[in-house]
Amino acid sequence: MRMLPECAACLEKLIRQTVELAHPDPAVRRRAEAAARDQVRREWRPEAIPALLASRFHLTINDITGNHDPFAPRKAAETALLARLARETAPRFGDDLASLCKLAVLGNAVDFFRDEAEVSRQMREPVHFAVDHLDRFRERLAAGPGLLIFLADNAGEQHFDRYLAAGLRRRGWEVLYVLKGGPIQNDLTRADLEASGLTAHLAPLTDTGARTVGLALERCSPAFQDLYRRADLILAKGMGHFETMSHLGDPRLFFLLQAKCEPVARALGVPRLAYVLAHAGEIALDNSAD
Repeated sequence: MRMLPECAACLEKLIRQTVELAHPDPAVRRRAEAAARDQVRREWRPEAIPALLASRFHLTINDITGNHDPFAPRKAAETALLARLARETAPRFGDDLASLCKLAVLGNAVDFFRDEAEVSRQMREPVHFAVDHLDRFRERLAAGPGLLIFLADNAGEQHFDRYLAAGLRRRGWEVLYVLKGGPIQNDLTRADLEASGLTAHLAPLTDTGARTVGLALERCSPAFQDLYRRADLILAKGMGHFETMSHLGDPRLFFLLQAKCEPVARALGVPRLAYVLAHAGEIALDNSAD
């Protein structure tokens, strides 16, 4: 998904939030913020991908502040919130594929840009997919089993993902749960998973070997690139994966997310905050700026 004018304000807000979390010294914050803003100005172009630009300025901020996981406290708070919400929400859902996908996508509703009360309210509402390629996903699963790569997103979503991962494994699939290669924004890492005590519930797992929001395959480790090439199906959670992978048109790839910003919603042709289960080979992206 390419850059749109609205992305500027979002990236600016993300820079401010990251700098505030990264260091207490105002002088260090100002230096890190100036460097990140300059990076955005230099790299801004229509064909740029917002999530990958954010990945690069996160690393710049990390280097200047010396804090390589500024979102750690925020991730811990969000993970605790999602653990509680998952315990309250999961009993409403069954073990059929539709229910498991709907439960998993609810975890994607939490984000550091969003109010906790708003998210808690959404957890109690019915889930409807505005883009619903569940039948296509079901068909691809029925043609298996094989290797399914499950690309994790935000740290707290592990508490919702565990049910879908387990359900897919019961259907005979080898599900490999994929984490980030190191801290980046509020995305899930091995350390986050271990802190939650869910490693055994989501294993087997691996990581990309890279610190990027979403996925940039060329930056991933050779071992993960080989796994990616061998995968029969790929399930990608969250907007970061959609931003970085939606142009691929890979027939193995399905996106599971809530469209929490206008550019992503517009690209998918859905209202903001709509839930989506989309087959990459069947979505017609709208990247217009109108």
